[in-house]
Amino acid sequence: MDVGDLYEAARARFAATARGSADRLAATVPATPDWTVHDVLAHVVGLCADLNALRFPDAASDPGGNGWTAAQVHTRRGHSLDKLLAEWDREGPVFAHGLRAFGYDFGAHFVADLHCHHQDVRWALGLPADDDTATVTAALHHYLSFTDETLRAAKWGALEVRLESGLHLVGEGPVRAAVTADAFTLLRCLSARRTRAQFRALGWEGDADAAIAAIEAGFAGNYSFPTMEVEQ
Repeated sequence: MDVGDLYEAARARFAATARGSADRLAATVPATPDWTVHDVLAHVVGLCADLNALRFPDAASDPGGNGWTAAQVHTRRGHSLDKLLAEWDREGPVFAHGLRAFGYDFGAHFVADLHCHHQDVRWALGLPADDDTATVTAALHHYLSFTDETLRAAKWGALEVRLESGLHLVGEGPVRAAVTADAFTLLRCLSARRTRAQFRALGWEGDADAAIAAIEAGFAGNYSFPTMEVEQ
């Protein structure tokens, strides 16, 4: 799959969601409760612009990148929807070209991030899931790779992931657990958009609780399982 095309298609769907809900941009997004719909849009636009301009968080003063992200939102807080989307129209194609240049594995990270935030917004607005198959596949590829790295680093063992598309083994060593799920639901779990209880309610065999704890221990930055259950 061309990650640049995937990013651009996901961007177009996100922009359409924003335009269709222009009167609700002040709504709070429960998955990122400090942000409104407008703020989430400002973040994904700002991320594009910053990376295109080679502006990165300072590893010494802002190691988690929280200040960098906050600035993306703050500097655009007074921008109209038209101004935000016009900036994204300028920056998006350049960003997509860069994703193609860096390759699928790298680009899938940013497709996953954009899909995650778009879905957060759609849930906040009471809209149906954005479950585009190609986008979900690329996003889940990223999160399965991240989970693989997490379990290997922890020397936890292996987790067998059973999807309709086939089997995936993440981690290494003896298989300690197996989980069966549809791709979209597993994606939302691995991106910390489901509670532990919702994750545990999937089709598990083996040591499910230990697997979930090991995955959670690998979450970085502000990621953690939410306490409020969600359907999307």
